[in-house]
Amino acid sequence: MNQLHMVKLNMNDIPDAHIPAEYELRVLRPEEKNKWEELCNKMFDFKSTFTETLEGKRGYIADGVLGIFHGDKLIATGTALLDYNQNGYGYVHMIAADSDYSGKKLGYEIVAAVLRRLRGGDFDKSELTTDDFRLPAIKTYCKLGFVPDLSVDETMRERWENLYKTFGWELTEYI
Repeated sequence: MNQLHMVKLNMNDIPDAHIPAEYELRVLRPEEKNKWEELCNKMFDFKSTFTETLEGKRGYIADGVLGIFHGDKLIATGTALLDYNQNGYGYVHMIAADSDYSGKKLGYEIVAAVLRRLRGGDFDKSELTTDDFRLPAIKTYCKLGFVPDLSVDETMRERWENLYKTFGWELTEYI
């Protein structure tokens, strides 16, 4: 089954950062790749390395890997890939927020930070893929202006309508 695809066609409405004082938002340093792997392993039961997952991707740039830190602990991460699908869209990739810190809107903040990085790379639209069961992430993406792309395959409309019903929403905006 294909992943869900979402697009953001307006990069002018990205909110400014609102990171609580006890956290730090910054670019991941090369020596912190293991922290990225630990967080992704925890959140996704992920068994791949930073190098395999990110550095070999089309559009990878070192300053596109962002993190929110609590002291020296990486608690949220997201990656901006430049034109990953070669369609003129910036790509939001590998969003992870430590469940031990849930309720602090760190997922929202890291996605917004990735969008700001893409906008700084002169992208006026962005895209991402996700899975049907990632309900909190999908809500976050919608709050940040992403809309479903129904053109991926014939199952998309029904899948998106079911997801939106789960949220108590009606599917009205999509491409």
